Amino acid sequence: MTEDLCRLGGLGLTQEALDFCGFAPLSRLADIGCGKGATVRYLRAVGFDAEGLDCNPAAIEQAGQYCRLGDSSRLPYQAGSLDGLFFECSLSQMESRHKVLAEAWRALKSGGALVISDLYTRNDAQGGFLLSSDKWQKFAARSGFIVLLFEDKSDCLKELGAQLLWQHGSAGLKELCGCGMEELKACGYFLLIARKGGG
Repeated sequence: MTEDLCRLGGLGLTQEALDFCGFAPLSRLADIGCGKGATVRYLRAVGFDAEGLDCNPAAIEQAGQYCRLGDSSRLPYQAGSLDGLFFECSLSQMESRHKVLAEAWRALKSGGALVISDLYTRNDAQGGFLLSSDKWQKFAARSGFIVLLFEDKSDCLKELGAQLLWQHGSAGLKELCGCGMEELKACGYFLLIARKGGG
C-alpha cells in the first residue's frame, strides 16, 4: 500500500486539525505512529517544530531526520514539553492504548491538544480492537482529556475502499486491509480533538 493510500483524508485532514487547534508558530508537535514521516514533513513545512515516532524500523529509515524509532507507551519526551500530539490512523493499532494516552497526557503541556484520526466500529457488539464512536470519546475523557471535537469522516474511508477495490480487486483489498468491502462498511472514520485538562 502506498503512503498516500495509508493516509485516510490525506494532509487535508491534518490541516483541518491545525486550523481547529490554532497552534502558535514554532509550537512543538509530535506525530506518534508517524510511518514514513509525511505528517512531520508537512508540519515542519508550515512552521512548526515537529518530530515523529514509530516502532517500525523500515518506515523510520525512510522518514527523515526528524523521526525516530520508539515505543508509544514510553514516549521520549519530557513531561509538559509538547503543545500537540497527533495519532493519525495509528492509535487503534497500538497495544496498551491506556498506557499510550497516559503517556500523551504526561508529555503534553496543560491545555495541549490531542489529535486522533482513526477507525471506529458502527456495531459495538462486534467487539475486537475497534471502539465505537461513543467509546472513543469516553476513552479520551477517562484519560483526562476534554473532548472539543468529534467529527465523522467516513467519506475518507469510502474513498479508500473504492480506490483499493478498483486498483487491486476484492482479493487485493482483503490482503491490504485485512478485511473485505462489507467489513469496511461496518467501520467509520473520525477526527477527534481534545485538550489536556487540569486533573
